[in-house]
Amino acid sequence: MVFRLKPAHVTFARWFIRIRWIAVGMLIFATFITKNVFGVSVQDTQIYILSGLLLMTNVFHVVMINRIVKSAGIHVVKLVKRELHVQITLDLFILTCILHFSGGIENPLIIFFFIHMVIASSIFSKFKTYIHTVSAIILLVALGWSEYKEIIPHYPLDGFIEHSFYQNKEIILGAGSFFIFTAILIVRLTQMVISRALKVEDAYVQTNIQLVKKDVLQSKYVLRVTHNIKGHLAAIMSNLRVVQANMVGDLNTKQQELVDRSYNRSELLENFVTELLSLHRKRLKQEPEFEEVSLVDITSKLISMTNTLAKEKGQIFTYHIDKTIPSFNGNPLTLNELFGNLLTNAVKYTPPGGDIRMTITNTDKYILSEISDTGVGIPEDEITKVFNEFYRASNVEKGVKSGSGLGLSIVKQIVENHNGKMQVESQVGKGTKFLITLPKK
Repeated sequence: MVFRLKPAHVTFARWFIRIRWIAVGMLIFATFITKNVFGVSVQDTQIYILSGLLLMTNVFHVVMINRIVKSAGIHVVKLVKRELHVQITLDLFILTCILHFSGGIENPLIIFFFIHMVIASSIFSKFKTYIHTVSAIILLVALGWSEYKEIIPHYPLDGFIEHSFYQNKEIILGAGSFFIFTAILIVRLTQMVISRALKVEDAYVQTNIQLVKKDVLQSKYVLRVTHNIKGHLAAIMSNLRVVQANMVGDLNTKQQELVDRSYNRSELLENFVTELLSLHRKRLKQEPEFEEVSLVDITSKLISMTNTLAKEKGQIFTYHIDKTIPSFNGNPLTLNELFGNLLTNAVKYTPPGGDIRMTITNTDKYILSEISDTGVGIPEDEITKVFNEFYRASNVEKGVKSGSGLGLSIVKQIVENHNGKMQVESQVGKGTKFLITLPKK
């Protein structure tokens, strides 16, 4: 399966276009309200014409971006950046014209120049960003100076602000100096933030690359080790089959039982190693670890192991698996580990003569699993702690073989990875019940 990645610049360009649609709509609405509701004098006809021009340029930008994405190939980012240059340049020119017909430098819309500078700083190099900044400064200074010198007419916002500011040289120089200083400061700060963000992103990318390399090396190592283990297991099982079939002499009942147990355990271990090999091969090939799995098949393999373990301790193991359970998307290796852990723990913490039960049922949307025992139980105040790494309940007898304390934390993680839920019910001295809900989809 091939995934086509959409460059961030394409997403940004389309976002910029969407913002422009909104801005044009707000401009038209604000012009109408300003003149017809608040009675402020504004050259609405000219502004509506410029709004239409802005709409036309936006349609042009949409067509260009779609054409670039469709046919540019590896040059898509370069061409999108070039198109963004065009967008910002046209925006600044049209914005200057809009300001001219709505109060000139007295209009608060002057702030939109800064927005375009921030946008330029976010996607372009310092040099190109300062080109746009200088262009904005030149346009605004030219507008203010031309109106001051009466080269072009001034259209005041009567009814909104005093319109004599454009004739005051001190105010023009002060406002112009402030605008230039603020523009440079905004660009500089934005560039600093973007630069730091890029450094963090680069460090993040490099770390992930190293982690991927490490994971590949680890998978290759595990692949080699498990392959060797599988070879040795095959040799052991081959010898056990010879002994099991009485080809080297008859066995008494006790000897036959021990050989059968050894063969069954070896067979379970071989299945586990096979699944582990499959998992790491998928990781090396970057294939999905989830696939269509049958919970009936997975648990049926574990039944024989649990029966053997339970018989060794004089326990009674019963089970019921609904044969109508369909296949679903899951990780066969980790699901095997999930049920294997719970069943092994049930045997481990249940005294001789106790009962262990596994029930798996089918519902409309979920597969419900229940594994219960009549073992030592878990103290009520420790139930939430047993899923912590390396935690063992305080009432575990000293005679019980110690585990790593990781089993239940691994179980919880596997359930969560399958978007499932798990509940625990337990009473000290009476036993424990694990309830697992796994979604079919």
